[in-house]
Amino acid sequence: MQGWIVVGVWAFAVVFAAVLLVFCLYEISWKVRRLQSDKLRLDRLVAELSGVGTALAETAERARGLNRTAPAVLESQAG
Repeated sequence: MQGWIVVGVWAFAVVFAAVLLVFCLYEISWKVRRLQSDKLRLDRLVAELSGVGTALAETAERARGLNRTAPAVLESQAG
């Protein structure tokens, strides 16, 4: 009688451990897929922001060029 109890407890422990292991593997694989999709989305955002930074730098350069020519234009209009 006591032998069956021990076998039953061990069987339950093995089944419980297997279920827990499968659940953990599922969670890890789900999180890996989620992190990969998040990384892909962030990589796209970085590329987009890099383009915006380049556009801002070009605009700033054009603005500097306009500021250099603006006093000459104003002087020619005043005179």
